[in-house]
Amino acid sequence: MDATPRSPAERDPACRRAALAAIGEGVGRVLPSPDDGLGETLIRRAYAERAATEPDEDRLVVRFGTEWRSFIRHQTPDRLAALDAVIDDRIERRALARYYRRMKHAAVAVAVTAFALAQFGIDRLPLVRQIWRLFRGDLR
Repeated sequence: MDATPRSPAERDPACRRAALAAIGEGVGRVLPSPDDGLGETLIRRAYAERAATEPDEDRLVVRFGTEWRSFIRHQTPDRLAALDAVIDDRIERRALARYYRRMKHAAVAVAVTAFALAQFGIDRLPLVRQIWRLFRGDLR
C-alpha cells in the first residue's frame, strides 16, 4: 500500500454520480429485486420516462422496505376506515386541547386583572369606571 498522502481531489472520484450508479448496478445484479408492490412497476416506468426527458436532473426515489410493503398490502377498507377515525379523533382532541388552553389563559388574565383593579380601586381610573358602568348597564 502506498502511504503517501493524497489531495482531496485525488481521493474523491471524478464523477460521484457515475460511481454511485455503478455501485447501484452492481448491487442490483447481485441482489434479487423483491416482488413488486405498491405500484412499483408504474414508478419504475415513470422514473425511466423522466430520466429520458431530463437526464441531468437530480432524482430521489424512495422504496419502501419489505415490512412496510407487507403492512400496506394487508390493509383492508375496514382497517383503513378505523385508522382514519383514530387520526380524526386525535386531530379533534388536539384542537380541543388548544381551545381549552386558550380559555384557561384568558380566565387567568381576567382574574389577575380583576384582582389588580380591586387592589387599586375601581373608581381611580376613568376608563375602568366607564367600562364598569357599561357592564352594569348604567349608561349615563
